[in-house]
Amino acid sequence: MFESVIKGTIGEFKTKLTQNLLLDHKKYHIFNNVIIPVNKEKTQIDHIIVSKNGIFVIETKKRTGWIFGTEKESQWTVTYYNNYKVRFPNPLHQNYKHTMSLAEHLGVDHSKIHSLIVFWGECEFKTKMPPNVVKGISEFLRFITSKKEYLITDEETDSICQKLKIIKDNTSFFDGINHAIELKNKYDSIYFCPRCGGKLVERIATRGKNVGNTFLGCENFPKCRYIKD
Repeated sequence: MFESVIKGTIGEFKTKLTQNLLLDHKKYHIFNNVIIPVNKEKTQIDHIIVSKNGIFVIETKKRTGWIFGTEKESQWTVTYYNNYKVRFPNPLHQNYKHTMSLAEHLGVDHSKIHSLIVFWGECEFKTKMPPNVVKGISEFLRFITSKKEYLITDEETDSICQKLKIIKDNTSFFDGINHAIELKNKYDSIYFCPRCGGKLVERIATRGKNVGNTFLGCENFPKCRYIKD
């Protein structure tokens, strides 16, 4: 159960370490693992960087393998080097919810927020990605420092940082862990077979009317013949 939580934590730690070591703290104000209340629910943001050049909302992903996905697709795919495939939610869509929630909570215009997706690990993009989907330290820093236009005043920066500090002061480490586990349980139906608990893997139909089409089936086939509709 905790494997995906641990992988996510590793990616977040690398991003946090990079920020702390390589960004000018006088210019960039860094907040990690921020949980924003959204109506009766909560949304967790891996990293927020506040500067006069805007607010950067960063979603981190730890992956190994080939990454396939487009801006509009609801699910992306990682293909491991043994040809094992796993689908995961489009991180751009995930982060859009984060940016909208943060804009509403802080009372700032959404246009002042930059969404950034950072992949860590030995992965390779196999489809063309937009500029705000990057891999590794150099691309991460290049995106942050590429924003030159002033979008936020000094007074607004101070006010935003104070609001985020209050949120952090009222959030414990275990709040973040519990939220990550809740999310994993919520999305388990995408990845795991409801009959036997095995992983759902992408397969290609070799016969019948759907020959050539892809589908999600249980990894324990032929013992388990579950197919996700």
